[in-house]
Amino acid sequence: MKISTIVFPVQDDYIFLANKKRGFGVGYLNGYGGKKQPEDLTIENTAVRELKEEAGIIAQELEKVAVIEFFEEENPIFECHVFFCRKWNGELHETEEMAIPEPYKMDSLPFDQMWHADRTWIPIVCSGQRIRAKSYYNKGMTKQERFEQKQL
Repeated sequence: MKISTIVFPVQDDYIFLANKKRGFGVGYLNGYGGKKQPEDLTIENTAVRELKEEAGIIAQELEKVAVIEFFEEENPIFECHVFFCRKWNGELHETEEMAIPEPYKMDSLPFDQMWHADRTWIPIVCSGQRIRAKSYYNKGMTKQERFEQKQL
């Protein structure tokens, strides 16, 4: 299973999302992240690197809010470490990977433009819970079929 990250920049009760322009997840609104590389000593290093590459900002504080394993049917795809970043240096901007980020209220996210499973787990972590979960998608990754969680 590939190890990856998603980082959501957060200010007050707003979460910043951007449209993925290329690669896995193209066309979906999401946070910033990607696969852990051999040179990344920790998963936090991966999160900081990906946030800088995809959003142009340097994380000052990361808060791990979830570890989610994603499956296509029963086939493992990613173990994803999810972080909130409430403090950073620089200005969020468009990059080759991600479109211009927009702030969305945490309690009214545009789930119809996001991955299907996001409507399940993002409200949980936005409410303050920290989880470890498994998300099972159908063949083709268009719909979440099952979700299992426990506290992190």
